[in-house]
Formats: sequence, structure tokens, C-alpha cells
Amino acid sequence: MKFRAFTPRNLLWFTALGLLAFMPLDLCRAESSSARAHADRGLELAHSGDLSTAENELRQAVNLEPRNPEFLNTLATVLAMDKKLEESNAVFRKALQLAPQDSTARRYLAANLWQLHRYPEAKEQLQILLRENPNDASSRLLMGMVSENSGDYATAAKMLSSVPDEVGKRPESLAALALSYYQLHEQANARTTLQKLSPQSTLKAILLGAEIANKAGDYEEAERLLNSISSSEANAPDIQFRRATVQYQAGHFVQCQATLLPLVSSPAATPQMYNQLGWCYHKLNKPKEATEAFEHAIALTPADESNYIDLIKVLEAHNFLPVALDASNRAATLFPKSAAVFNLKGSIESRLSQFTDAITSYKHSVEVQSSDSESWLGLGRAQASAGLIADATSTFTTAIERFPNEARLKVVYAEMLLNHTDAADRTSSIRAEKLLRKAI
Repeated sequence: MKFRAFTPRNLLWFTALGLLAFMPLDLCRAESSSARAHADRGLELAHSGDLSTAENELRQAVNLEPRNPEFLNTLATVLAMDKKLEESNAVFRKALQLAPQDSTARRYLAANLWQLHRYPEAKEQLQILLRENPNDASSRLLMGMVSENSGDYATAAKMLSSVPDEVGKRPESLAALALSYYQLHEQANARTTLQKLSPQSTLKAILLGAEIANKAGDYEEAERLLNSISSSEANAPDIQFRRATVQYQAGHFVQCQATLLPLVSSPAATPQMYNQLGWCYHKLNKPKEATEAFEHAIALTPADESNYIDLIKVLEAHNFLPVALDASNRAATLFPKSAAVFNLKGSIESRLSQFTDAITSYKHSVEVQSSDSESWLGLGRAQASAGLIADATSTFTTAIERFPNEARLKVVYAEMLLNHTDAADRTSSIRAEKLLRKAI
């Protein structure tokens, strides 16, 4: 299961502003009145949002007093606010060499490293902070977020759950904690966490929580969150479509259809809505309606091959093979470099016993995307079905060399050897047995 990673985004900005807030102008005591003047001016400019000029002023202050950690920290903070993170890191490290006990500077260095996805380095800085002060809430919060990003969900859950007040202020931290619980198979804790996203939370926060629950397969919780959205916002097409998607994934196809029909009948109809409706009809065993829905999606975005692919898949699943072949021929003309389209075309041709055409389709698929094992598998099968055993043998041999971990290639090749050899041919039988053993 793959989840989104939570990145600092606005958090770094706010924390940077927070650092400036803890450094009032009269705090920058310098031996040189000129250095102090530049530092004071830099702080004023930073507070006003003029980061470029603030940087210039602070660099002048640092040039005059290069061993003043306060000036260095302020410059590093302004650089981080201006998204010059590598430069900011270098300056923070200089400041920490002069004042290694400065927990604020170390925490902001860790935040920079997090922003740069350098999670081991960020953890290293946070571990120093937590050794000095194990109960530091800000460091525990950041350690939790870094751990979630790096896939250490046990540490993420431990750290984030230990600072509920801090986590409760940040919807993305709540979502990260819930995600960690889901990854640890602690659904009850995940739900309890997400339920803190109340109707008073922002729409963005509730949608984020619903996304986490949905991707974890907790469709009941995802729908609960979507239903908690205020009525003034809940009827928005985007929200309704999200609800339909959750209903579909939960297997509630009748409800999904009921949610989608008003949407596709409105000016807000999108290809994605029609596509979802097509799959919904497919699950309800309504192939005619499914076909119409996919055709609507195609009409809205004729350059999107995914709608053609889904249409062909549904037609083939309902055994409407001639119609599916027509659709695949149409798609092949429009998307000549799509291995997925030509694989489907070859599959339908094989089922219609048009093996020569199927071989041509699969060969084309191999040519446009030789890294696709499905193309090689289909080609070998089609050649075997056409009685071209030598060609099929060559195809399977090459494919197995390319994809040594693809068990299906070995199984299908073994089946061909067993089905197309004489009873007295012990060599092929032994070879098939070896292939099957390797496939296990």
C-alpha cells in the first residue's frame, strides 16, 4: 500500500517566522554598532517579507562579526524562508559550531534537512536534541514527521502520539499519525486519530483524512469523514465524486451509481466521473450502460488512452469480443505506441482464434515496450496456439532471461512443453518439470 508522504510545505515557513519572533531586535547585541545596524535592518526587512534585501543586510552583519551565532542563525533562517535550504544548512552548521547547545538552531537545521528529504541526517540532529531534552515537544513532533516520511511508522506513531497538543494543531500531523497507525494495522487508533478532524476543521484537512482512510482500505471511516463536511460544501461536484469513489471501492455499487448519475447529468461532468460510472455499471452487470459511459469519457478526452483501455477490458470481460476488437483497432490507430492497447488487441484476437493477427499485435507491443513482460507472455502464447512451437520456444527463452523472477512465463512455457510433445519425449517433460520447480 503506497501512501503520500507528508512534506513540510508551510510548516517550514511558519517555523521560520516563529524563530524570528523569538529574536526581537534588541536581542542582537553586537560589539560593532555597524554590525548591529545591519542585523536590525535585516530583521525588519524579514518581518516585512523583503527576504532578498534582508539577506544582504544580514550577510553584511555576518561579514563584520563572523563568529556571532545570533547573526548566523538569523541569516540561516531568512535563507530557509527564501527556500535556499542548502545555503541555510551551511550557515546553521557554522552557528552550531559556535553554540552547539542552541536547540532552536539545531531544530531548524533538522527541519531544513526534512524539507530536502535527507531523513537520516534530520534524524541525527533530532536525536541530539532528544538526548538533551527527551520531552521537547517540537523535536518529538518533527521526529514523528521525519519518521513517517522515512517509513519508520512505529517511531512515527510513538513520537506523534506523545505530543497530542502539538499534533492536534496541525491536520497534516494528525493525518501522518493516522497513516502510521494504519501501516501498523492499528485501525482503531487510526480512526480515533482521524475523528479529531471535526466538522470545524478545514475542508482541506477533512479531505486529507478521508484520503488516508480510503488508501488504507478503511472505506467506512473515509465515508464518515466525507459525510462530516458541512452541507454548503458537501454538494460540490469534487466532494460528491470523492464520495462515489469511496463507495465504489467499498463495493457499494448501487450507491455509487446513485451518486454519479446527477454529476454526469450536470455541467460539472468530467471524464473521470464517466469512467467511474462505467466501472460501476460493469460491477452491476450492465455492459450496455458501461459502454455508453466509457464512450462519453472518450468523447470528452479523446487523447486519453486510459478510457479506451477500460472500455476494451469491460467489453472483453462481458465476452463482447467482436465489439471489443473494433474498439481495440480504433485505439491502436490512435495510440500506436501503447503496449497496453496492443496487448489487449492481441488478447482479443487470440480469443477469437485470430492467432496470426494476435502474433502481429504482440510483436508490435514488444517492439514499443520490450520491458513489459505481459507482451512477451502474450506473444509466446499466441505463437504456441498457432502451432509455431519453435518461435514460441525462442520467445519464452528470451523472456525468461529478461524476466527471471516472472513465474508465469515459466508456468506457461512448461504447459506448452507438456501439451506439444510426444509421450516418448522425456527431454521436454524434464525441462517442463524444472521450469515449474523454478516457478514455485
